[in-house]
Amino acid sequence: MTTGHYVCSVKRKINKEDIIQSGYDLFYEKGYGVTGISEITERIDIPKGSFYNHFKSKEEFGIAVLDYYMSGNIKFLKKSLLNENQSPLENLKNFFKDYIELQEKDLGCTKGCLMGNLTMELADVNKLFQERAKEGFESVSGVFNNCLQNAVSAGELSQDVNTSELSNFIINSLQGATVRMKADKNTDSLRNFYNMIFQKLI
Repeated sequence: MTTGHYVCSVKRKINKEDIIQSGYDLFYEKGYGVTGISEITERIDIPKGSFYNHFKSKEEFGIAVLDYYMSGNIKFLKKSLLNENQSPLENLKNFFKDYIELQEKDLGCTKGCLMGNLTMELADVNKLFQERAKEGFESVSGVFNNCLQNAVSAGELSQDVNTSELSNFIINSLQGATVRMKADKNTDSLRNFYNMIFQKLI
């Protein structure tokens, strides 16, 4: 019994995914710069050595966390925006409605987008983070673009719409609205964003 518990405990302690999840949570809560490796390891009760068994540096670990976030984010976006059971524009509207509701009811207008947070914190001082973030935003834009192209094909948007430009504009505007939301601690900026997109542009 004791031996079995010890083996399970050791396996848990050296699980790479657990370490990444710990960093993911802390980066979301506090940011990259102020989060130390000791704090990451203490949260899941592992020695520092276990961290360095998987990651050579905090920078390498930060990239792993960013990759983890981007992978999950893209899967979620595809599921939400490319849902064939609803029209493309309904997918888009529901995505933003759900995001606003999440901020109001669960997150208290905090956190926002981890990729955006890390970009603001690190893109100017770390080229590797900057390049990874650029790739991430391009991937996100691609999913939004697919959704808008589906809307054109369904007759919900004009054939003249440049879906690539519009998808980038939507993402850029959402990031700005999210920053303002965190400053104001309310969702007025997100609601303004939503109204401008669906009442003026689409």
